[in-house]
Amino acid sequence: MLLAETHGHNFTDSASPMPPSSPSFALMSDATIPGWSSQDAKAKRQPLEHARLHSAGRWMRRGLLGVGIALLLVAGYLGGGFLRFAQEITMFAAPAKIERADGIVVLTGGAARLDQAIDLLKTGLADRLLISGVNPGTSIDTLSRLTATDRSWFDCCVDIDYAANTVGNAEMTNRWARLRGFDELILVTSDYHMPRSLREFDRVSEVRTIIPYAVRRADLWSSSSLPNGMGLKVLVTEYAKLLAVRFRDVTGIEARNLVGGRRVAALGQQATGTED
Repeated sequence: MLLAETHGHNFTDSASPMPPSSPSFALMSDATIPGWSSQDAKAKRQPLEHARLHSAGRWMRRGLLGVGIALLLVAGYLGGGFLRFAQEITMFAAPAKIERADGIVVLTGGAARLDQAIDLLKTGLADRLLISGVNPGTSIDTLSRLTATDRSWFDCCVDIDYAANTVGNAEMTNRWARLRGFDELILVTSDYHMPRSLREFDRVSEVRTIIPYAVRRADLWSSSSLPNGMGLKVLVTEYAKLLAVRFRDVTGIEARNLVGGRRVAALGQQATGTED
């Protein structure tokens, strides 16, 4: 619409005359402008609307492209990290020769781990063994029977704790090492569990040297380097836990302390629940 102001002058168009009068205002539509039609106005608005739609579509495409690139980067990071994790596990094969240490700590979670740790103790690679993460309902006799080891070994040279998770394993091992005055430990656990265990031990332990001794579960691998279906599931689960630990270390968010009772007791004695 156009606004025409008249001051005593006679402005007319082809449709109707405007008589002279006192100053007044009149509204004129686009269609009343000489040589201008409603089709012309519509044609003028269409490019503007088209430009706005084109701009919105362009920003939407850019946003979708950005999200797609971000997802690809995350997928690449996770996929590449998992491959490195699997390679690291393969490299954790038990060494052909292992040096003597002050003590041995084994993280519960499988009979094979206990068997390997007991064998290391019997061969004289350390003076004492800590079995970390024992179920409070498991008796000395049960452990002796499971490992086919004479009870006298447990009475003289084995300690236990009741940690509920890997964080607790690391904390209780650190307390045990301080109590015994140990500076060098052999850490025995499953190969897939070793990367996360070492990270936790490095975070809380004051022990000078941790020597990894990885135990491989044969039922999880179809070959020396390729896991089977069940093994792949175990590796993916453990990798997710490792990522959670990394996230915690970066953000500073502490995991809930689930150490069961914070006890260190000799297996040859009744667990009293006392702290050092």
